[in-house]
Amino acid sequence: MIRPVATALWVPVGVAAVLGIAAFVGPPESVVRERPGRDEPVVRSTLVCPYVGGEPRASSHIGVLPLGGAPGEEAAEPEPVDVQALTGPDEEPATLFSATAAGALTAAEVETDDASGYAVRAVGALAPGLAAEQTMAAPGPDLRGLVTGRCTGPAREHWFVGGSGEVGRRGRLVLSNPTSVPAVVDVSVWDESGPVDAPATQDIAVPARGQQILLLDALDPGAERIGVQVSASQGRVAAALEVRETDELAPQGVTFVPTAAAPSTDIVVPGVPAHGERTLRILAPGDTDAIVSLRLLGPEGPFSPVDQNVVTVTGGTVLEVPIGDGAGEVAVSVALESDEPVTAAVRVVDAPSDELPDLAYTAATEPLAGAAPALLGRAGSGLTTRLLLSTVGASAARVQVWTLAADGTVGEEQTVDVAGGSTVPVEVAAGDDPWVTVVVEPAEPGTVVVTREIVGSDDDGALLDLMPLVAPAVSVQVPEVAGELPTGLAPAGPIAR
Repeated sequence: MIRPVATALWVPVGVAAVLGIAAFVGPPESVVRERPGRDEPVVRSTLVCPYVGGEPRASSHIGVLPLGGAPGEEAAEPEPVDVQALTGPDEEPATLFSATAAGALTAAEVETDDASGYAVRAVGALAPGLAAEQTMAAPGPDLRGLVTGRCTGPAREHWFVGGSGEVGRRGRLVLSNPTSVPAVVDVSVWDESGPVDAPATQDIAVPARGQQILLLDALDPGAERIGVQVSASQGRVAAALEVRETDELAPQGVTFVPTAAAPSTDIVVPGVPAHGERTLRILAPGDTDAIVSLRLLGPEGPFSPVDQNVVTVTGGTVLEVPIGDGAGEVAVSVALESDEPVTAAVRVVDAPSDELPDLAYTAATEPLAGAAPALLGRAGSGLTTRLLLSTVGASAARVQVWTLAADGTVGEEQTVDVAGGSTVPVEVAAGDDPWVTVVVEPAEPGTVVVTREIVGSDDDGALLDLMPLVAPAVSVQVPEVAGELPTGLAPAGPIAR
């Protein structure tokens, strides 16, 4: 059963990082001039919502919001954004629902007992700034918790730092191929002891318009903490890592581990909340040990956790560093500087006394390159949605936050100034709409990182979700092409006699 919910908003956006899929195939290098190209709107975007449903008692939704374009700038009847199940190459995909206007949020409930991924496809006027999310609320008794995930575009490489192979901590690596041609993928795994020679992780075939699911406890049984790299050797895939935890028969939470930024010597893990058990996990995938300096970006600026300001990560391993005591009862982001490339994530567990816990992850994320939406926040019924904003440099940054009202207008607009190297929580007011939807835009691209936090409780225990924000692709750089193919002949001139 599909129950669309729509609101409308147009937000002026700047040029975003090219994170989606653009319908541009470059000319041969020989005909591209040695000069900068020009920015053109993205004309084709594809995102994948990897895993929705699969639990008879769970409530699952997908939301779609095309940010790009202003009223009057799009075609009178633009091509709709279609959400279609990934059913494999032999079935014609059925459309679950469609979004039909720029700046409008459309959300639909997905009522199914079978887990299924969905491709979100846009062509033309609604392709720029395409964003989508999926969410699931599971009440138990087998699976319990609140989870949201950003729907991502297919790419050649993905990184994750999260999950384990221990009993009761099941991680599902979901590989999705929304294209019409097969893809081939290699998966590399590291744990606390080093690189893992896992079975059947090379030359994995992912069928056209289909999925493959790998279990972490099968790839690395007994591992306490795991890092994963997904590399496509043929085609491109989307990847997601879902973690479900239990203690014997008692559910302990469910979450998506956000995609981590590729290993670098300078990264930031945004939006670590002010509560719960907070544990930093650092992956050093190379052969050389990494010496990593840690700083916490708190409300009063950066500070170093006592006795943990510098750690050494053995090459090829995942190191775990508790940071809850160092952070205290304030929200922070974690800045890491290393002499060798690393990537990282933070695992957060809210475990009230005598009640069931929930867990969430936040992961190393690039600073916002433009406007970024968060679509499926929640409020009421014991839940609160807030944004955790952090600057990534020593200079202050200004951020605009728009909250959508139930009638589709901007219900609230906030200008937030964030001091250099600090973190500011921003409460998001709930309106009459079922979802709390916000758009965040930095005044200067590359200055802030943002995480959406949903926190609260129900009759059984804690509820928690974290999702780092990423600006969707609005434009793509098109190189300037020469008017004709070079012939290789010398210019005409007088004939020597």
